[in-house]
Amino acid sequence: MKNSLTFHNGKIRILQVSDPQDLRYVRPAMVKMLDRAYDTLDADAVIFTGDNILGNHLLDARFGNRKVAEGEGPTLISMRAALSHILEPVNRRGIPFAMIYGNHDDMNLITKEKQIEIYRSYNMCMDLNKDNPQVDCDTYTVELKNGDGETKYCLYMLDSAWQDNDGERKCHTEVTKATVEWLRGELERNKGIPSMAFLHIPLPEQNMLTEECSADKGIRFRDGKYRRLKKNVSGYMFEPPCVLEESNGLFEVLKEGGVGAVVTGHDHTNCFTGTYEGVDFIQTGCASFRCYGDRRTRGIRVFDIYEDGRYETEFLTFFDICGDTVGTHISNFLNADESEKSKFALLGLTAALAAAGTAKYILKKR
Repeated sequence: MKNSLTFHNGKIRILQVSDPQDLRYVRPAMVKMLDRAYDTLDADAVIFTGDNILGNHLLDARFGNRKVAEGEGPTLISMRAALSHILEPVNRRGIPFAMIYGNHDDMNLITKEKQIEIYRSYNMCMDLNKDNPQVDCDTYTVELKNGDGETKYCLYMLDSAWQDNDGERKCHTEVTKATVEWLRGELERNKGIPSMAFLHIPLPEQNMLTEECSADKGIRFRDGKYRRLKKNVSGYMFEPPCVLEESNGLFEVLKEGGVGAVVTGHDHTNCFTGTYEGVDFIQTGCASFRCYGDRRTRGIRVFDIYEDGRYETEFLTFFDICGDTVGTHISNFLNADESEKSKFALLGLTAALAAAGTAKYILKKR
């Protein structure tokens, strides 16, 4: 389908799902959360912003043993199964979706060019990049149009999961010069039209939303200093931002081109919004229940974009979406990290000890 959406009553609602990062044996809590979100939030589109699969660990056992996939054929089969858990629910509901890659998608036997065909096999997938071989297949523009077909807002999808396929240099954290120049051209073509950009890995300028502090009030950054979010930044930061190694002047192009916001994922336990030099930085937590996370930053983000150029956004946690109940707390405990196997073993041991204690008590009574 086309890379465009149409405003309804002056608004388009988009759900951002970042870092679902799962395998063919998907964690059921994530599926439950996404299903509930699609059924209740009345989305016009969904954007998957990278780490849509868990890298090369596509033959993992049901409870998370790290067994790396071997061979292109088995990897491709497992990849299709893993992606089906996030793509089939939106496709079945008739919700258009777009995507970009993350570093885990790029760390793979299957090239991004081959992976993209899996996405395109779903009829609700947007066209993505079919016409420009100068940039990656997940670098393209989604246009939001009014009822007369006029473009009123642009979403720029940018690849930041890049590696040298010739093997001379490995890098999973770069926005290439070609991508930056492509964006410069798009901004010139769409001059004056409000916009935001989506990429997986945060820009270095995002660190400008933080300030130095004492060790007891912040987190330790890679330079050894402790930092926290500035007071005018809303949300949480539980790990030092893992930013692009090379952005090739991307922020200056975004700023000069009038892009209002840049939206990223990648850092699972960071979820905040703030503004630096007139550009909004929107960091979204993870959707994954297989990888590390935090109950305050595990969920999805909602964007309401208006025809007059405004937007509103909020992050909804698993508990916001599925309810704060005993059942959701049990699901969160069992599913929400890489220790599922150990947790089930502990529950089994606890049940066995309880049964043994009960049997001993009954025998004693006799």
